[in-house]
Amino acid sequence: MKKLLITLTVLLAATTGIYAQNFRTGYFLDGYMYKYQLNPAFQGERGFIALPVIGGTSIGIESNLTGSAFFYPQADGSLSLFADPEIPTSTVLSNFNKMNLVNENLDLNLLAIGFRAKNTYHTLDFSLRENISTAIPVDVFRFVKEGSSLSENSYDFSSWSASVNAYLQAAYGFSIKIKDIASIGFRAKFLMGVQSAYANLTDFRISYGQNKYSVNAAGDIIASSMILNNALAEKEIDSMQELMTSAINNPSCGAAIDLGFSVDFLKHFTVSGAILDLGFISWKNSMQVKYGPSSWELDINEIQNSVGSNPTQEDIERVENELNSSLDDLSSLFNIENPKTLDKYVHKLGFTTLLGLEFRLPFYDRISIGALGTHRFEGTNSWTEGRVSLNYAPSRWFSLTGNYAISTYGESYGAAVNIHPKGLNIFLGVDSFKPLLNMTPQFIPMEELNTNVKFGVTFPFGKYNGRYPKKEKVEKNS
Repeated sequence: MKKLLITLTVLLAATTGIYAQNFRTGYFLDGYMYKYQLNPAFQGERGFIALPVIGGTSIGIESNLTGSAFFYPQADGSLSLFADPEIPTSTVLSNFNKMNLVNENLDLNLLAIGFRAKNTYHTLDFSLRENISTAIPVDVFRFVKEGSSLSENSYDFSSWSASVNAYLQAAYGFSIKIKDIASIGFRAKFLMGVQSAYANLTDFRISYGQNKYSVNAAGDIIASSMILNNALAEKEIDSMQELMTSAINNPSCGAAIDLGFSVDFLKHFTVSGAILDLGFISWKNSMQVKYGPSSWELDINEIQNSVGSNPTQEDIERVENELNSSLDDLSSLFNIENPKTLDKYVHKLGFTTLLGLEFRLPFYDRISIGALGTHRFEGTNSWTEGRVSLNYAPSRWFSLTGNYAISTYGESYGAAVNIHPKGLNIFLGVDSFKPLLNMTPQFIPMEELNTNVKFGVTFPFGKYNGRYPKKEKVEKNS
């Protein structure tokens, strides 16, 4: 049971997970309660309370892969997968990238509160975040496409990697205004780890031809999770309550911080910036598996020459034993039965930088144009995005935004609407709806698989302190 749990944890952690992405379309959206999560210097127009789940949930995916790389329309209206032998290999490979990136995300609100005290704004929130970034070499898809149809070939899967983090987060945010033209802020975060894994194939090559086969392998996996901790300790978990109790008694903890600023200048301009998720998680009872560097070779010609043209029964048995031994050697390249346990493994979180510039129209300041640059620092899975927004707040209780972005993952079009009268705030937005613009009759998107949906209902309270206060009436002199 122990080995089975360890094996399943490693395999699942190495291949699945989610990357927590911030809802960047909301950066310039008036009245958006969660702007402080994008830049801790931003202050809400009122205090607010957000209840579990309905208070704010973000779900999405980012990738430089397109649906057109996997599915190919046929004359009769049906779709064929890229592995169909009727579709030329050159056509298929032209639709994949040298390194294919996939990020998925979930950010689930458990509770959030914000309130104002004079020129300061305070937030306290609890959430569940799950993160993944994975990079897949093009040869993986070439291998699936070609299979064993060629008599001689080689494939290089090196740099195939995935990193996973799932953790509970409790955060306190503080922002202070300086002379009504600037603000600075921070968010301090306490993290409790649920699951973490990092898998990387530093060298993985397969080649075959002329009855010769070879495999080279090297890499490592580091994994930690509530389930894994108990598997290593040979403890059986019979209920979710026991699992949570075990995690609390033997926690994997960490911390992170967000920093931000915002400055108004020349009356109609605002420049702002932030650094998010500077931090780490220290995982308890982690497991490390290292592969190689090792190699395996099999030469069928040598085996055939060793038995000659008239093999005896002893020759046949000897060859069978040699083949079985060779296959055992091949499987041993990926042996995970003897993992190394680590008392502590410190994982640095990937962090994000944002820099924004907003220009409010001089003749009508309820319309603004915003430009936002974002860069994610996460090794092989780092990415960059530029986003331009048109924002409109026709009243103090209603606002909307539309934007265009270009990034490592291609183009995207985002939009959001925010209804925020006193006592109620309803928001719905998407960082990219481009996949919906080009879909097959089978409802399969053919563009880049990029989208991030954010929705929620919060309950504002307190005096309005936003950008558009009511104008005071000026009494005429008698």
